Amino acid sequence: MTKNINELVLTRGEITLGRSAENTVTLNDHQVSSFHAKITTLFNASFIEDLGSTNGTFVNGKQITKHTLHHGDTLLIGEQMITVVKPDNITPN
Repeated sequence: MTKNINELVLTRGEITLGRSAENTVTLNDHQVSSFHAKITTLFNASFIEDLGSTNGTFVNGKQITKHTLHHGDTLLIGEQMITVVKPDNITPN
């Protein structure tokens, strides 16, 4: 299922992003790799990791390989601009 999102609310566990329908969030964008990035949230800490994508993953305009996420951060994956929404107390999936 393709999702066009501009906000991503974080929950505990893993969220995968990419072009493949096997991801938690599928992005219909030719510049997005099949398995582009993964967000892991443990307790109240969230991290994004680029999964070796062709075009890279950017947080607040800077290319990253792994990065701690904060409420309001902006992700750029392909041409998809996504704002991170991090609740004060992250609930389980």
